[in-house]
Amino acid sequence: MLDFPEKLLSRQSKASHAIDEITYPDDNESTSPSPTLAELGTAELRKQIEELASQNSELILKVQMLEMFEKDDTDTQASSSDFVSIAQYETLRKEFESLQERLSDAQSLEDAPSMPAEKETSLKEVVDTESTDTLKAKLRRLEEQLSSSQSELHELREQMRLGVLSVDCDDEGPGQEAQQLRARVSELEEELAKRQVALDGGQGVLQSDTIKQLTEKVKELQATLDQRQSAKEQPETETEKQLLQKVSELEVALAESQTSRTEGDGHQVRRLQERLGELEAQLRKCVPRSDLEEVQVTLGLQCEQLARERADVARRLNDALLELERIRLSPRRNEEEDEEELSESSEPPMITGAPTWLFFFLINRRKLLFSTALYLSLHSEHSRSSLAEVREELEVARQEAAQALECLCAEREARAQDALQLKDAVPLSKHKEALSAVSEQLAQTLQELQKEKNLRSQAEDQAASLESKLLRLQDVVTKEEHEKIKAELQRTLQASESSAAAAQDALSEKEMELRELKSQKAAEQGLISKEDHEALRLSLQAEINAITARFNDLTRKHEKTCTEVQREALFNKSERQVAESQLATVQQQLAELKAQSTHIQELHKDIQESQGLVKEKDRKITELSKEVFRLKEALGALSPPLGITSTPSSSSHHGNPGQQVALQNRIGILTQQLQDWERKHKQVVAVYRSHLLAAVQGRMDEEVQHLLLQILRMTQQGH
Repeated sequence: MLDFPEKLLSRQSKASHAIDEITYPDDNESTSPSPTLAELGTAELRKQIEELASQNSELILKVQMLEMFEKDDTDTQASSSDFVSIAQYETLRKEFESLQERLSDAQSLEDAPSMPAEKETSLKEVVDTESTDTLKAKLRRLEEQLSSSQSELHELREQMRLGVLSVDCDDEGPGQEAQQLRARVSELEEELAKRQVALDGGQGVLQSDTIKQLTEKVKELQATLDQRQSAKEQPETETEKQLLQKVSELEVALAESQTSRTEGDGHQVRRLQERLGELEAQLRKCVPRSDLEEVQVTLGLQCEQLARERADVARRLNDALLELERIRLSPRRNEEEDEEELSESSEPPMITGAPTWLFFFLINRRKLLFSTALYLSLHSEHSRSSLAEVREELEVARQEAAQALECLCAEREARAQDALQLKDAVPLSKHKEALSAVSEQLAQTLQELQKEKNLRSQAEDQAASLESKLLRLQDVVTKEEHEKIKAELQRTLQASESSAAAAQDALSEKEMELRELKSQKAAEQGLISKEDHEALRLSLQAEINAITARFNDLTRKHEKTCTEVQREALFNKSERQVAESQLATVQQQLAELKAQSTHIQELHKDIQESQGLVKEKDRKITELSKEVFRLKEALGALSPPLGITSTPSSSSHHGNPGQQVALQNRIGILTQQLQDWERKHKQVVAVYRSHLLAAVQGRMDEEVQHLLLQILRMTQQGH
């Protein structure tokens, strides 16, 4: 190698020169192959690859945790049923049935005008007692419903306090119940019309007015049901409230018609009806729709705020870990100087005074865990249990890092408060010195960050290749599991569909049996007792309720399985697309790196060839200098005889002047050539020095690049 002056070399070039002297002590060994730039950067690239792999695995774990949180939220939302709406519709249906029974009792009483007075009075007493009993039962049911609604309100408040979202009710069950209610309302309207026709002959004006009012209210109820089925724009709770209100009005009108005929227990019935109206009003005011919507909005905002806070905490943790790694890689001398400079300034440092051994321990442990997890995922497909243990240890390490970060934040706030308290006591000169030191340190850190970015851009391709391998190894297992899960879900879907069909058939059979029983009841009104009929009706109603609940449960499970299958398919599709895109980018980056490596190898070969040319030129220059020296000696050997010759021998002196002139001309030409070769040699040495300095400092100027291209062209022309 050439000997350059020490003043022209920088610190890094001196270090590289010392390394070259150690590795190449002799000039004869200069022909051995020197390490290329790619070989020198392999160690740094491997370190960067390990760090990137650890960061990528950490990001994958974070994404999995977020998916688990979202899945838990969706499961809690899907697991909650439409119990509130079904209960309301059940109570509404029971009220319609009781209303229908009362109307049938009234019709039976009106169809028997030729009954003796004693029987009529006894029937009136029976009707009065039955009406009071039914009103008492209705009152008890409403009290139970009020208590249940209050308990539900208490649960909703607790859920709002805990931050749990309530779930809206399904639309299918209420739609079926609305159709059934509509059919029953139509039957009730027909019965009322028949009653009005029968009462036109011999009933009083008061009863006809009440029947007209009942028919008008039933028509209004029918109109509301038609409007709900056609538009479906208003919420279900409002329609349920309207239906409850209409039913209560019908019951009040029917009770008034009965109290107009029977005045034995009128005061008690009136008190019970007032109590019933108060309970229904209290029930309607228990959980209004506006409060429920406000609760939903507030809970949604709380969930969004929690998600933002979680993302902010994760970002802060990553920033703190990166800062710790950067501080660990910096030399200890620079850390001590920075701490001295920052202790003199007014602003507190970021992490001074912190337990650095704890951070170094956590970082080393995290790197060890990430490396073991990567090794297990790449080389062993059957070691999933050990991988789970490593992930658990990684989670523990992350929690410890989070605790350390919280300690750092608390310490930083305390130092900031102390600095604010002592701000006036710091002199201005020290403050300026600290600011200048901080600015210099900031410039140095910016330069280091730029270098790290360059190294990271070179290492990202290898990390991407490792990630693609890991994804391919994981996809082999997940596809098999996906097929198994898909087959199981299809089997459960078929089973749920078959059970739903069976439940639907059973429901239709029960409805037919109920119609037959109703017809038998209409045909055998005087034969079956009231208690047996009520028990039979309640048992059938319980069976119908159980079958409808089972059917709703099966339909809900069916929808849940369908959504899970669709979500799984979309997730697999998105994963496959992401893997394909990553593979394409990795292949493109690999091709670019291959092209760059070939270009670097060509430049290295050209530099070696230029070194050979320089050595050849040096050899030629030495030969020319030797020849010039020899010619000078020959000229000196010729000059003394020429000076010693006497004047008589002037003829011989004048005989060879041409030879002397030729020798002098040749000497001048040789000296000129020697000067030219020395000038060219200096130029080549300057070019080679600039090349070497640029290579040592890790940069390449435009002039150096132009000169390298010129050398390449010269070597190509020489070949």
